Amino acid sequence: MRVAVLDDDEAALSRGCDQVKALRREPYRLLVREHRPVSDILNEVQAENCAAIISDHRFRTRAQVRFTGAELVYRANELGLPAVLYSAHVDEDEADSIRAWRYGIPRVVRKAPGALKALSEALRVAESEAHGERELSRQGFLTPVRVVGVPRNESGGSNLGGQLVEVTVTAWRPKVRVPMPASLLPESHRGIGDGLIGRIFLGEVNYYAEHSNELFFHNLRAAPAPDPDRRKKQEAA
Repeated sequence: MRVAVLDDDEAALSRGCDQVKALRREPYRLLVREHRPVSDILNEVQAENCAAIISDHRFRTRAQVRFTGAELVYRANELGLPAVLYSAHVDEDEADSIRAWRYGIPRVVRKAPGALKALSEALRVAESEAHGERELSRQGFLTPVRVVGVPRNESGGSNLGGQLVEVTVTAWRPKVRVPMPASLLPESHRGIGDGLIGRIFLGEVNYYAEHSNELFFHNLRAAPAPDPDRRKKQEAA
């Protein structure tokens, strides 16, 4: 099986290709160094008969591109092309630029010594998802998501520009605050600042995930407002 390895660093790309060889698969080197649309890169990978992708996350430090590896991996899996995110910056990026695309990322693997086993398992999971088989921890179920925190700017006001909000997931661990990109909220609610606190949204969340960094938030929409008349009727009864 041929696996495309994407990185913006020559040395890291070579190490990634060596790991693919150790998995007894043939690597296809793709150095990301120029602005190309994601679709162009995926077309090349498919034209080279690659059956899977292992991609770095941060391309912008060296390459003049407008997307992250997380988006590329999401788009690949969306096409049914198994893809895995492989990054040295997971801890810094998992809450924002990775979580923004986490629904379509079967596995995120940290670049570290001894990562070969994790890469092998990640490819297996990605291949299973490409065939429509999601593990329970990767299945999204409709659940309430409540906003409990909004970032503040230097003047003390709310600041949602490219920032995170903190949410709790009712069906996961309702007391644990989870950072989530504000961009995942419905567009109609992204600019209301402090008015978000206490707002409840409904969306697909993989609440069987063990760790918060595995959570995704998909298709969030505002929860229906409570009906005061219904409550009065219940109290009267």
